[in-house]
Amino acid sequence: MKRTILSALAIALAFTTINAQRTTTTRTTTTTTKTTTTTTRPAVDNDNRDTLEMVFVLDTTGSMGGLIEGAKQRIWGIINEVMQKPSKPRVRVGLVAYRDLGDEYVTKLLPITEDLDKAYTTLMDYRAGGGGDTPENVRKALAEGVRDAGWAKTRRGLAQIVFLVGDAPPQSYAQEPDVLVTTAEAVRKNMIVNTIQCGNLGGTREIWQTIALRGEGKYFAIAQDGGVQAISTPYDSKLADLAAKIGKTYVSYGAKSKRDALSARQVATEDRITAGASAPAQAERAMNKAVNSFQYDGDLVQDVENETVKLKDVKTEDLPEDLQKLSPADREKAIAARIAERKKIRAEIVTLSKQRDEYIAAERRKTGQSNGFDTAVAAALKEQLLKKGIR
Repeated sequence: MKRTILSALAIALAFTTINAQRTTTTRTTTTTTKTTTTTTRPAVDNDNRDTLEMVFVLDTTGSMGGLIEGAKQRIWGIINEVMQKPSKPRVRVGLVAYRDLGDEYVTKLLPITEDLDKAYTTLMDYRAGGGGDTPENVRKALAEGVRDAGWAKTRRGLAQIVFLVGDAPPQSYAQEPDVLVTTAEAVRKNMIVNTIQCGNLGGTREIWQTIALRGEGKYFAIAQDGGVQAISTPYDSKLADLAAKIGKTYVSYGAKSKRDALSARQVATEDRITAGASAPAQAERAMNKAVNSFQYDGDLVQDVENETVKLKDVKTEDLPEDLQKLSPADREKAIAARIAERKKIRAEIVTLSKQRDEYIAAERRKTGQSNGFDTAVAAALKEQLLKKGIR
């Protein structure tokens, strides 16, 4: 009799668990948009180089337009500052855009990627909208940033940092984990959680400060519009042109269908950024092309230069048609010429970028230093990368 009762209880428990899983899956599917990324880059888990992974959890409701535009302006500058540290860290970025139930979407997740152009064009697509009832679904957004963003395995020389950015407190939805529960989970996984509050809406400061304290991070209060100073310079247009020139040296390889898809994506990305990004953002992206060793997916020139692939080991049928027609020796010369061209363009970018930095520094001395999104993120990263042993 006792065994029968236990069996019945076990069956009932299994049935309940299955139903709960179905319910959770359905809710997530209908409220979350996930952008998938395909990468051929060396996995961070197999690379001992210093690496920063950071996920921005961004409120994209109607009141956040200024912050979103400011992030589009300065995200490249933030990344470049990290990449120019003495240890030359790799940088991978993930994004979680969030609103609330009843809006166009609740969350949009871009998993962590080293394809920084992909991260940037995703950010370019963000528009402020929805909201209006003050609290937002911070619970779901932070949980996705911590649990679902595709973080690498913890290791020495890897910093994993979250920035929660918004202007309203969390909704208290029972079906989503409390933000402090998620924050504790992040800390157990060796992540750091920072909070950036835009504006001064009541009820936000207290919970944002508590999340940062529990997340072993920093709390920042900035202007509602993000407080970003994007300064145009006489060097921006030339730098943008140089970045486009590097893009034109891209050479895809692999099966023909893969080559065609990669080449088409590369052209579309360059066109998208040229047409839609601001001049300062394009200039800072150019600097990233000069300091970033992992700019592109499936790029033969990059992979040969990085010595992750030997040209002689690539099958003839996996090469672009123009290279297939050449002898092995001439192929080597053709790729070497592309590499040399890139090095020359990078040198031009570095020289112009130094002049641009001097111009911006002079302009900022006139207007005073701002306390905005970019300065907050840079301040947190400076301290927290040192804490993780990245210099």
